[in-house]
Amino acid sequence: MVAARGRERPAIPADVTPPATKARRRPVSDARRGNVADVAPGGPLCLTGRIHVEVDGEIVADTDDVALCRCGHSNNKPFCDGSHRRVGFDDPGLIRGGRLVPAGQAGKEEPVSIVCAKDGPVLVRGPLTVVAADGKTSTGTKGALCRCGTSSTKPFCDGSHRESGFSAS
Repeated sequence: MVAARGRERPAIPADVTPPATKARRRPVSDARRGNVADVAPGGPLCLTGRIHVEVDGEIVADTDDVALCRCGHSNNKPFCDGSHRRVGFDDPGLIRGGRLVPAGQAGKEEPVSIVCAKDGPVLVRGPLTVVAADGKTSTGTKGALCRCGTSSTKPFCDGSHRESGFSAS
């Protein structure tokens, strides 16, 4: 793990059980091969696999598990600090719209880069499977995930951060 600019990369919070481990709709061996982003209802995006998190052109985490803030209120953005509980973030963790774009033939064993756009979404670059709380998935190599908490297509970005005045600082 690499940390930079005073950011601390917390592990997935102990009180958050990624939904794919609660009620799996497919065999464990298939679910955990490659890079996976579990959407925790009312909580963070829990990523496992080979993950690089980049902020302002700098890699702030190179890890195999990380919890990214989805509510927009973390004091340790882009990482989850548990603020979703304090602010009452209410999201069922479903895929309601949006998706990752299947592009190229990237292998499941390749790392995924999570690039934090300034005051915007997290951009996915590389192989990733997003797993919703109900077991539905979106697999691809490109996309934008919401981190402001206001998108109507969570966990994907719909551009709402512009209207909400989201600030990543």
